[in-house]
Amino acid sequence: MAAPNTPRQEPGPTVPLRIMALGASVTFGTGSSTGNSYRKDLQDLLVSKGMNATYVGTRANGNFPDNAVEATGGFKIDQIAASADKAVHMLKPNLVLVDAGTNNCNKGGEVPDAGANVTAMINKIYQQSPGATVILTSILANKVPEQDACRVKINEQYAALATQFQQSGAKFAMVDMRSADAPTLDDLADTRHPNDGGYVKMANVWLKGIQDVMSKGFITLPA
Repeated sequence: MAAPNTPRQEPGPTVPLRIMALGASVTFGTGSSTGNSYRKDLQDLLVSKGMNATYVGTRANGNFPDNAVEATGGFKIDQIAASADKAVHMLKPNLVLVDAGTNNCNKGGEVPDAGANVTAMINKIYQQSPGATVILTSILANKVPEQDACRVKINEQYAALATQFQQSGAKFAMVDMRSADAPTLDDLADTRHPNDGGYVKMANVWLKGIQDVMSKGFITLPA
């Protein structure tokens, strides 16, 4: 488990956000009419709050200028971790938004090592971008019952790892994409990807998580 990171600075919107949106097809923007995923909506919300927010990543998708992203459709946790391993040390984000595990449930069943593998990925992010803050999201609801049952089990693992990171003093938070404000099954474009309205809801959930870590003074300049 990660040890407490670098000393925390006072919170405030003056520290620019250098955000890496890390994940698979939802993060990339599948189901979105523009390919923007939640990313443009989130950036607009952050800017409206007086924050300076830019995205970093080795890929790009969407119809807005700042459309960098670190996400590939179909990627499972190990592939997302490998993607992060190549990109984080090079791009040095100070905020990483992690959405992982959806594709591990494509055949239903259980994924007992999901939590351990995501923990290892997050610890590697801390090593490669010292002082970075990580926000992990629980996995969205899915219209296929077997797949959704698998996602619920992974979310239980994520809740446990979130407690461990928070108790260790790491710059970490978790957001709940199954909360009352999150996308519902009616907000999906297919069985698993949000439509435009669903992505707006995702952006608002991420915003709350970002406001939380900023209020705690977690966000510092990239190392």
